[in-house]
Amino acid sequence: MDIVREPAEIGMRWRAFTRAYNADRLGFLSALPAVGPVVRLAANLVYVSDPALIETVFRGTNTAFQLALNRRLESTAAGRGDAALEAWMSARRRAAPAIRGSATGGDPRGRSELSDQISQWTAATETVRVVEDLTRLNLRASVRLVAGGPEPGLEAGTSALLPSLIAIVDKGTRLPRPLALLFRRHRTARRNDEALRRHVVDLLDSARPSGILGELVGSEVDRATIANLAVAVLLAGTLVPAAAGSWVLALLAGNPEWQDRARTDPTVRTWVINEALRLYPPTWLISRTVAQDGVYAGWRLREGDEVVISPYVSHRDPQVFPHPEQFAPDRWAGLRPSIVQYFPFGAGARRCMAAELSLQRLDELILQVLQQTSGLSGDPPQLMSTTSTLFPADLRLRFTA
Repeated sequence: MDIVREPAEIGMRWRAFTRAYNADRLGFLSALPAVGPVVRLAANLVYVSDPALIETVFRGTNTAFQLALNRRLESTAAGRGDAALEAWMSARRRAAPAIRGSATGGDPRGRSELSDQISQWTAATETVRVVEDLTRLNLRASVRLVAGGPEPGLEAGTSALLPSLIAIVDKGTRLPRPLALLFRRHRTARRNDEALRRHVVDLLDSARPSGILGELVGSEVDRATIANLAVAVLLAGTLVPAAAGSWVLALLAGNPEWQDRARTDPTVRTWVINEALRLYPPTWLISRTVAQDGVYAGWRLREGDEVVISPYVSHRDPQVFPHPEQFAPDRWAGLRPSIVQYFPFGAGARRCMAAELSLQRLDELILQVLQQTSGLSGDPPQLMSTTSTLFPADLRLRFTA
């Protein structure tokens, strides 16, 4: 008879837990595997580092484990068979050709903009803050992916929405809609979100669009779902690659011995990217909601439990990655981790649909920086921003012409 295990109890009241967690989020999570592979942090909050359960969660996404929150942290219907979920998955499938086409054909305008930005970096007389510049470049690239070309309204709308959503996510305030609307930050985020979605619908009503909107217009997917998907792509396509690119450049600056090797060897560039995403996965926290009481991979979970998984912690398993805190790109020469050992883009049915495109953008960033400069340098970031995306805080680099 199989043994059914219960999650370990952390033994902290909610207020003490939230205070300790917010004081050092990454440090707090990194200490939990020592408590147990599955830990109940609060009444319905469960942290998971057990590989078998992580795999079960990924494989059961959209069925036993659901994404039950929207980007404003409000509850949404998310079960298999639900009309909204079926429409969302259909929209993802239909958007795939535009994403693949962008990955295959590249982004000439994006390469030109990146080249111009590097020229500005090398011309600077002081260290430069690359996070803001990469965020702007990736926002423009995401707009082109969604609309097929520059679209000022999408760019302005996304720029307004991002900080208002981060203000909610950083607080972790999860409230029913009527209660959420009592708080200004929730009202601001909802207003910006609705304005951006309305603009997407207006684009669908105008001359036939291209890009992702061109793939979806005229399909059976309803316009509300198209607008939601477009906004999701704009947000994720801006923050995640900007964070990843910032970490790649920070690690190359701190490890100049890898710059010459990456300049001419595409395999080494892949190693550098994989190692950067291992150490600092931009999406550092993944959550799913348990659909019904049951035993999953030998663990008893309850309906409504929010299961939390951290790639940041899992990527530091010394059994898989010896000396896990070290930046060692050559570890990837013979390393083939499983989907539960290395998952910077998630896994399963809701894996990032632009993962390959993101990897291509990172390779282009490294290649152009190292070809246009003789090197880059800078102090390693002392702090990390753990809002919706893992960013190096106040990263300053110097590029040598």
